[in-house]
Amino acid sequence: MAGGRMIADPQAALLIDADNLSPEGMERGLAELRQRGLRVTGLRAYGSHDTLAGIKDFLQAHSVRGMVNQGKGTTDAALIVDAMDLLLGQHLPGVVAIGSGDGDFAPLVVRLRESGRRVVCLAQRRKSAEGLDRVYDEVIYVDDAPAAPVKRAAKTVAKKVAVAKTPARKAAPRKQAAVEETVAQRVRRILEEFPGFLHGKEVEMNAVARRLKDEKLMAKNTSSRKFLTTHAPGVELFDNTVRLAR
Repeated sequence: MAGGRMIADPQAALLIDADNLSPEGMERGLAELRQRGLRVTGLRAYGSHDTLAGIKDFLQAHSVRGMVNQGKGTTDAALIVDAMDLLLGQHLPGVVAIGSGDGDFAPLVVRLRESGRRVVCLAQRRKSAEGLDRVYDEVIYVDDAPAAPVKRAAKTVAKKVAVAKTPARKAAPRKQAAVEETVAQRVRRILEEFPGFLHGKEVEMNAVARRLKDEKLMAKNTSSRKFLTTHAPGVELFDNTVRLAR
């Protein structure tokens, strides 16, 4: 992984070459972007009908739009044409991540950088062309990313809770703040998995509550409204629904 630093722009688009990046690589790459504080507002994956059908669980879990190519060998072209349409239509945020280690995207990367975008590459080492670091602002090798970021976050919470209970009371407030930040990140991840949430669609609060309980984040008797008020900054709460704050 090169850099590993936080990116200032909170929004990003992720364009995936599904013929190049494995489903596991997609999951790791998306998790890495979110871990850096990026809100991935545009997710698209390009490939054949068969390829996209093979990653339907990933597409559904993260509300990724599947873009079907026009036959063998046309996936790269489909991604490039769509990316330029988004660019010219002013629909690309300040950060664009391309999920592929294919060197054929170099001209596209240069054009996106000329437009002022920060362009990040999500790649697998064994499928990566040489010289990617000369073209992209940053190359993230998903092979190096954690395999299960959700489980890792849960272990971190458990460990910090234990530390917060130690007699060192002066350190407890700082430890508690770290716990709250981790819980908030996990709550945000769950909310983003609901179709349409990132685009302003209201989500049923009961459905959110069930997911939070399934993830062991919220106790059965805890008020959903109170919990979300504390752990879901940037979210608007209504009578029975929640929505991304405008």
